[in-house]
Amino acid sequence: MGRTHVPGLHASWLLLGAGLAAGCASTPTPPVTAFAADGAVATAIVEPPDARHYEVQPGEQFFRELPRRENRAPVYPPALLDRRLGPVSVVARIVVGASGDVERAAVVDADAADPAFAEAVLAAVRTWTFIPLKRIVGNRMEPLPFTQDYRFTFTQENGRAVVVQGAPRGG
Repeated sequence: MGRTHVPGLHASWLLLGAGLAAGCASTPTPPVTAFAADGAVATAIVEPPDARHYEVQPGEQFFRELPRRENRAPVYPPALLDRRLGPVSVVARIVVGASGDVERAAVVDADAADPAFAEAVLAAVRTWTFIPLKRIVGNRMEPLPFTQDYRFTFTQENGRAVVVQGAPRGG
């Protein structure tokens, strides 16, 4: 039997081969010579010694407040990353209304570092919302305001591992 010739088939194979070869070629990425500093922020609830609490009366139940998932942690001030500061701690007191919105926020304790850390904390916590604290008595549910202190600790994690792909061999 003879071969059947399909017009353009040979050209299609050539184009496919050229496309595969081009896909394997890549532009070399220059190697990274320095590692960027990454800032991290840890959050903890602080119980001040003079904290006041609602007292549970007979027949009452309380459902604890819950922070919303959308609440964002403060951002390490980008302009301060290159200063390679040690850990910085900021304690903020927030007053949350019965609606679950932050009504007031203030810094109550801060390390003697740059005020940009306190500003970052306040900018974040003022946007926070909560599922409100609730008191249940019989069939009645009453949302309640509350005050809570949070400690934010800013740290840097230097030397983040970087994988460089496509770098030329030998330098």
